[in-house]
Amino acid sequence: MKNMVHKRLLKIGYQGEKGAYSAEAIDALYKEREIEKIPFRTSYEVVDALKKELIDYGLLPIENSIMGNITHNYDLLLENKLTIVKEVIIPIHHFLLGCKGTKIEEITTIYSHPAAISQCEVFLRKFDNAEILPTYDTAGSAKMIAEKKLKNTAAIASEAAARIYGLSILQERIEDYPHNRTRFLLVSSEPLQVENEPFIPWKVSAVFDTLDQHGMLYRCLGVFEEYEVNLSMLTSRPHKTEPWKYHFFVDVDGHANDENVAQAFEEIKKLTGFVHIFGSYPRFEAEESVTPGKRRKNGKKKKDGPLYSLDHKAEPTQVLIGKHKVGGGTFTMIAGPCSVEGRQQMIESAKIVSTHGAHMLRGGAFKPRTSPYSFQGLGEEGLKLLREAGDMFDMPIVTEVVSVEDLPLIVQYADVLQIGARNMQNFVLLKEAGKTRKPILLKRGMMATVKELLLSAEYILAQGNPDVILCERGIRTFETATRNTLDISAVPLLKSMTHLPVIVDPSHATGISHLIEPVSKAAVAVGADGLMVEVHFNPSTALSDAAQALDERQFKSLMKAVEKVRKLIE
Repeated sequence: MKNMVHKRLLKIGYQGEKGAYSAEAIDALYKEREIEKIPFRTSYEVVDALKKELIDYGLLPIENSIMGNITHNYDLLLENKLTIVKEVIIPIHHFLLGCKGTKIEEITTIYSHPAAISQCEVFLRKFDNAEILPTYDTAGSAKMIAEKKLKNTAAIASEAAARIYGLSILQERIEDYPHNRTRFLLVSSEPLQVENEPFIPWKVSAVFDTLDQHGMLYRCLGVFEEYEVNLSMLTSRPHKTEPWKYHFFVDVDGHANDENVAQAFEEIKKLTGFVHIFGSYPRFEAEESVTPGKRRKNGKKKKDGPLYSLDHKAEPTQVLIGKHKVGGGTFTMIAGPCSVEGRQQMIESAKIVSTHGAHMLRGGAFKPRTSPYSFQGLGEEGLKLLREAGDMFDMPIVTEVVSVEDLPLIVQYADVLQIGARNMQNFVLLKEAGKTRKPILLKRGMMATVKELLLSAEYILAQGNPDVILCERGIRTFETATRNTLDISAVPLLKSMTHLPVIVDPSHATGISHLIEPVSKAAVAVGADGLMVEVHFNPSTALSDAAQALDERQFKSLMKAVEKVRKLIE
């Protein structure tokens, strides 16, 4: 029998309770490895446990994008001569939490860590009569009000803390600045040496003192310029034992073993008498940047590209909608009438598309029309009819969002939110739709470039919503024989630029029903992940886009033609 070797879990200490932001930072550092996270009340206790070898590493917050340096942790670094092993930067989103039943207008006391209170200062101004009390930890505040079942009391903490301690989220993302970030350092009490691996962007952190001489700090900083070392951070802390004397902490690009970096610090040591290097470690770049030892086949590190890019994510995105996946090798047919006109029309049209193999049902309840006198849709009544038809034939429904004001209503009914060509660059709508976490079908604007389409998708992705489907629906040119001109080259071009699924809308591209099948075959041939077409049980009676609506015979023929092309290119 082979010997079974038990692999001990790595123990990492952090300040705070379960659900603290430090715990989230550890998860970000070790996504694919199980870690034993050990909570401590203070950063001092984390370092003490590190020196007593009760933990393998400690995690210390060192800098916040709003509040600046976490000063006492700089002191701990120097006083204990800690070694920095890694860094990680995570977004910090604060939530106002309370016990179930707590009403925000009845809150009289709010607890949190002083840093979180400072980062939500503007939000907290409206609580004129509430007492804002600092505690040792954000998650600790949540834990306290949950265990004591405090009424009319809230805590500022993470979304994870709400989940862990069973609290209600009274208001989300209450930080004063949405791009709030905190940088954490993974530290060791051992003087570790990390080898300088090529293709990894390194950072060195160090501290030095200066002599009390005219221009000495200026001369020290000039050394970095002389040896072509990029100085990315400079801060100071009081000497404590000698009033008005300071330690200067620096971060520079490079590795301590790089010749120019080593020479620069040696020169500063000659000028000042004291330099201590905390370590060389990989510079954190992005959520999916390459970790040490992980490279592409060509040996180069992965780039930090836009969220839509293949540099950010190499594998194709698959968007799960109901039981069906869009993208990543699957084919999707979205079909249904342009507008929801009534129960009979909706159910009969849904029956046709379901019978012949469509995966999702489309229909417009709010219609942006060129003429103000054209049919604008049935509103909520249309949403109810669309939902009824979708449920009857077990099909997810896709419908268009025209304005931010309609979002809360539409989200109650729709499985997929469509943002139409006219709203492709409605950036407020893009951001608000992204926050709903519903899959988004984003159509290319009629006069938009491919890059502009991708940047519009970036607005949605940046809200934390990865489920975006791009739709090429034709662009406006000098040609008037068709409604628009289908940019068929956009499909393979987008495929070479993004991991997001790309579908084609031949109905709006041509505006002519008998052109939809040949254009659809071309779209499938160049690699489209799906099609979106308009189908009506009786096109001659359609209240909108009657000329481009397919009847049952045409849709059945289209589905057979698409299947033939797919088999040919497989």
